[in-house]
Amino acid sequence: YSSFLLNIANSGAEVLINVNFGNDAVGSIKQAKQFGILDKMALVMPYLSPFLSKEVGADLMQGVYGTTEFWWTLGETNPMAKTFVDTFNAKYGYKPEWAAHVAYMQVGLWADAVEHAKTFYPGDVIASYESGRTIQTDLGPVKWRAADHQLIRPVVVTRGKKPSAMKTPDDYYDIVALVPGEGLMQAPDAF
Repeated sequence: YSSFLLNIANSGAEVLINVNFGNDAVGSIKQAKQFGILDKMALVMPYLSPFLSKEVGADLMQGVYGTTEFWWTLGETNPMAKTFVDTFNAKYGYKPEWAAHVAYMQVGLWADAVEHAKTFYPGDVIASYESGRTIQTDLGPVKWRAADHQLIRPVVVTRGKKPSAMKTPDDYYDIVALVPGEGLMQAPDAF
């Protein structure tokens, strides 16, 4: 990443938006620190992978803004999220992150559609999804957009905690906002 990071370091920018994912995110953040970029620019990660903080470390992630599918501290304010987090933690011995939540939400939303349709018949289940009903979830209200079958859901915005503020070893982030999904979605014909 050195050629990119040299240009970034000399750009005069105040914010580095790192769109890398997975191991590329880990490597590029560590190199950005080595180049002194993180000492003079705020880091924003548009999508935080679940293992990023563990791989990069809390020291580098403190103050970093990002978005994620789910963060377990939603259970502190949302009773449905609390049930999910507590049940998951009791069974597996760790806090759920986005992959576990995606599976949980997919099954839950499918079950809701089947129950609403009163059948497993795929055409009727699809019509149930397309009905525009608002469904209460552990993220808040969600609904399916009929035109392209996209789920309109809140986006979790986080900020990395200082290591001294972490209550447990996996307490990396504060949730700073749950942004309603409606205004974030591109129009169905945008593509």
